[in-house]
Amino acid sequence: MPYFLYIWLAVCIATPVVAATIERVVVQGSGFTRESAIGYTEEIAITRVMEKYARAEALNINRTKIRYRILDRSASYLDSFTILTFYVDEDGAHHITAEARVSLDRLLTSLRNLNVEVKMWAPGPDQAIEGRRGAGRKTGPDPFEGNLTD
Repeated sequence: MPYFLYIWLAVCIATPVVAATIERVVVQGSGFTRESAIGYTEEIAITRVMEKYARAEALNINRTKIRYRILDRSASYLDSFTILTFYVDEDGAHHITAEARVSLDRLLTSLRNLNVEVKMWAPGPDQAIEGRRGAGRKTGPDPFEGNLTD
């Protein structure tokens, strides 16, 4: 057998297969441009999943942190985003219906790291709760702590 085949087999056997927990949602959004409509639709998908797995009161209390740390980075929590329908109305607004596959592991990890109470207790395969596996902020104080103006 060729040498490269041994290396390929070793990599395939040694690489663990980790199953991620995915939540599939179909959402609608709109915007003045196609890009803004996509961004808003992604935020709606993340918000819908957060509302399903986190307590409403906890989301409300932490809404500023969630806006800057999660919703502004919505695309990073998406495993896939498929546009099902797209049209521009007579006023020039772009409307999208899309299927989003949200990585529940990453989203719940971020919520827990913000101390948002979630309804799910056990971490999934890709989750790192603050204090475990080196996760968390080690470079300084939280810039949002104590500066919230809602």
